[in-house]
Amino acid sequence: APGAQRVPAPGACPSPSPAAPAAPGADSRPSGARSAGLAGAPRHVTGTGPWNRPEYRQRRERNNSAVRKSRDKAKKRNQEMQQKLVELSSENEKLHKKIEQLTRDLSSLRQFFKQLPSSSFLQAGTASSGIDCR
Repeated sequence: APGAQRVPAPGACPSPSPAAPAAPGADSRPSGARSAGLAGAPRHVTGTGPWNRPEYRQRRERNNSAVRKSRDKAKKRNQEMQQKLVELSSENEKLHKKIEQLTRDLSSLRQFFKQLPSSSFLQAGTASSGIDCR
């Protein structure tokens, strides 16, 4: 009929463009759909997909075991490093205290020798050893 509106076939018209274009790589699905994988797809698919093949399951189990082993190894290594850090920190503190004590001892000895008359040191050395240091 002349004057009647024509209705386009479903899917023939492009969907309206969003007001602001999405960033490249941005996912326009709701966050729940993103986290669930594909929107509307069931989480546990039964059938003859590649994930149901014995070879795939064996590979996944081996991979899971390797990942677990690697994580355990990393955790053990981290614990050992933490223990080593504690031990070395303790040793470092002891060494610093020893340096402080030796520095004090050295200072005391320097003061002691400064107070002695220079000739008395030589006389004491020659008298006790019988060696002439002149």
